[in-house]
Amino acid sequence: MTCSAIICDWNGTLYKDIDEEAIVKAIIVDLAKSYIPSHPCKFVHLLKIKKELETLRRKRNQGLENGRLVEILQSDSEKIIKGVPMSSVRRLVEKYSNRRDVQAKVVLKALRPVAECHRSGTTTGILSAGYSYGIQMILKSAGYLDCFDFYKANILTETGDKAVGFTLSIYKNKAELLLNILKDRNLDPQKTAYLGDAMEDVGCFEVVGHPIVSFLTPEVLKQKFAQEYRAFIPEDESDLARYLKNI
Repeated sequence: MTCSAIICDWNGTLYKDIDEEAIVKAIIVDLAKSYIPSHPCKFVHLLKIKKELETLRRKRNQGLENGRLVEILQSDSEKIIKGVPMSSVRRLVEKYSNRRDVQAKVVLKALRPVAECHRSGTTTGILSAGYSYGIQMILKSAGYLDCFDFYKANILTETGDKAVGFTLSIYKNKAELLLNILKDRNLDPQKTAYLGDAMEDVGCFEVVGHPIVSFLTPEVLKQKFAQEYRAFIPEDESDLARYLKNI
C-alpha cells in the first residue's frame, strides 16, 4: 500500500447528518428542561431559537447555500450555549452521543475500512466543519475514537470554564487546511486519499492524489466528482476496502 494518509469529512461521509442541527436541537431541549421553572425567560428564549432552527430546515430544503446555512446554524448555537458552564455542555454532548438513534447514523461501512488502514499504519484524520468534541464523543461511543490520528474541526471556545462561541474557520478553508496538515505531518498530497460528499470538498479533491466520494453523496454529485476530479465511487464496503488497500 502506497497511500500515506486517509483524510475524511464527517457530516455526509462518516455520519449521516449533513449538518449539526440535530445536536443543537438536542442541547436546546435538555437546557430548556433544566431552566424550568427557575429560568422562565431563558426557557422562552430557547423555544424561540428552536423555531428558528425549524425555519432553517425549511430553507435548507428549499436550496439555501450550504455555507450560509453553516453560518446561521453556528450563530444560533452560540445564542444557546454562551455563558453555559463547559462541564454542562460536555455532559449534554456526551449524553447525545450515546443515544441509540445517534449511533445508528454512524456510517460503519465507510468507517471500518478506514479504521483497518489505520491499524495497518496509515495516517488517518478527520477534517470537518462540524463540532470537534461532538464528533469525538460519537466515535468514542461507537468504539472508533482511536482510529484517527487527528481531528481538525470547529471547537467551542471558553472563558473561565464558560462557553463563549464556536470557531468558524473550516468550511471555507478546507483545502488550505488540508495542505497545511499534510505539510506539518510530512505527508505527500499525491499519496493521500480524501473522502467527501459535497461541493465544499471540491478543493480537497483537487489537491490529493486519491479523491473518494462518500456512500451518502447524491448520485448527480458522484458523477460530477468522478468526471471532473477523477474521484473513485465505491460500490460497497468491500469495494472501498479494496481500493484503500491497493492505492
